[in-house]
Amino acid sequence: MLRVIAGKYKRTPLQTLEGEEITRPTRDMVREALFSTIMIHNGTSFLDLFSGSGAIGIEALSRGAKDAVFNDNNRQAVSIIKKNLEKVHEDRIVLQLDYREALEKLKNHGFDFIYCDPPYRFEEYEELFELIERYNVINDDGVVIMEVEKKSELDEAYGTMHIYKEKRYGISKLLYYRKGEKE
Repeated sequence: MLRVIAGKYKRTPLQTLEGEEITRPTRDMVREALFSTIMIHNGTSFLDLFSGSGAIGIEALSRGAKDAVFNDNNRQAVSIIKKNLEKVHEDRIVLQLDYREALEKLKNHGFDFIYCDPPYRFEEYEELFELIERYNVINDDGVVIMEVEKKSELDEAYGTMHIYKEKRYGISKLLYYRKGEKE
């Protein structure tokens, strides 16, 4: 069973869709590692772009994020996200759009973190990063976190964004991208 790991909603059970054909919930180990790596505070804005159950965005809210926006293009996933938000008494924006449409709709929002866990068959990484920058969806010091299959090979940089950290967990890995010069 999927649960919120920490924060004010700790141990709250979350619904997921049956099977992993439509969504693939991020395992507890990966979620814990993610949130021990990034600093969430009461001013943080968070975009869960390929939300699935909404667990990542809800975890960010539980840990103190002031704002979280959820998006998934699957109608059933959006229904689950809304039910999970009701469980934690959060009224947040939930979009049911293709990632391209969602990024355009969120133009100039300036998120601190954008979490992307696209389907493993996803290949449009270059376009994804280009749209994030074109629509100014991330703050200048913001971070895009990609959860991908461990064997996936993403580019070191897309536009002005580059990998500054990579962590592997079982079959998954997290890639952290930010703007500026590579260290």
